[in-house]
Amino acid sequence: MAVTPKQPTHSPAIEPTSAVIFSYQRVDEDLYPDTSIRAEQFADHVQELIDGDYNIVKLDTIVDALKTGARLPDRTIAITFNGGHKSAYENAMPLLLKKDIPFTVFLSTDHLDAKSPLHVSWDDVKKLRRNDLVSFGLHPAIYTRLTDADETEIRRQVNNAIVRYRAVFKTEPKFFAYPFGEYTQAYRDIVAASGFTAAFGQQSGVAYAGSDMFSLPRFPMTESYGDLDRFRMAATALPFPVSELTPTDPYVAAKDKPMIGFTIDPIMMARADDISCFISGEDKPEMKRVGTNKNRIELRMDDAFSDERIRINCTAPGPKPAAGEDQRWRWFGMLLSVALPSPSASDASEIGHGEGYRYPPSEIDPRATRGAVEP
Repeated sequence: MAVTPKQPTHSPAIEPTSAVIFSYQRVDEDLYPDTSIRAEQFADHVQELIDGDYNIVKLDTIVDALKTGARLPDRTIAITFNGGHKSAYENAMPLLLKKDIPFTVFLSTDHLDAKSPLHVSWDDVKKLRRNDLVSFGLHPAIYTRLTDADETEIRRQVNNAIVRYRAVFKTEPKFFAYPFGEYTQAYRDIVAASGFTAAFGQQSGVAYAGSDMFSLPRFPMTESYGDLDRFRMAATALPFPVSELTPTDPYVAAKDKPMIGFTIDPIMMARADDISCFISGEDKPEMKRVGTNKNRIELRMDDAFSDERIRINCTAPGPKPAAGEDQRWRWFGMLLSVALPSPSASDASEIGHGEGYRYPPSEIDPRATRGAVEP
């Protein structure tokens, strides 16, 4: 049974069809601090969800509502796990099952077939399937970066995963998650044409009716960015509706100095002057409001990107809180993948953890942005 809020209500200024989706990967793995969270931190997150006014539901419930516009209670949450790691199976999933909290596990089928000791086994999956709280989705057959791969390889990886899923589950997979949250426009289109209902990245932000169903945002939780205050900030975040994103493809060339921009929704105009944006690995960008209605935000950079993964996070205060309530923040994120210098680097995957293995990007803390740190 899902954990539901004590009094699920909506402020008139809160969108009735939106949800926060969390993404966890490893739990209590000291060798991989960029993708792991402490078991104690995870337990604190679970306790916050139980004690707070949250509506924890299956991922299906959120996706169905986003597609149809059906109403969701305020502070609706879903929990997901990337990679199917053994450490999450042993150190996090039992607690969720004990507390009757639903969750979704994304799998790379080749890891299970290879009987990797770092990942769940097919026997583990069989045990999880006995519980209605647990659902499954797919990564590519190998958990690897495919932004540098050609379309033939992307289709091969996606199709191999689908075929193996069908053989085990005797049904079609609904959900797909991009490894490391990275995708290209072509990759996204291949996934969309492969029969999935929705696909998920790892750019921070709140999913809302009108979101691209094949690049839905999730908040990644890691040890460095998993403290309870930040978790609460993300769990209570509000949609930051945008359109006309640039660049249109989140895969950019290393030499490029891309124009980053978006048009804000009318609901944002009253607090447009309070929007603050931050780009990972860069000084605070120059931000311009342009257009006849000043509803276009453009971020100007002096130099081309130097890192292979770039996060852009923008926040703005939500509606004025009632007495005794904390300020809530609207949150929008982008994750850009920068072309690797050589094709061989894209061959790295989690099966071998060999030379060139690419760790996921660390999350940028929005409290470091202007206006988001004050109490």
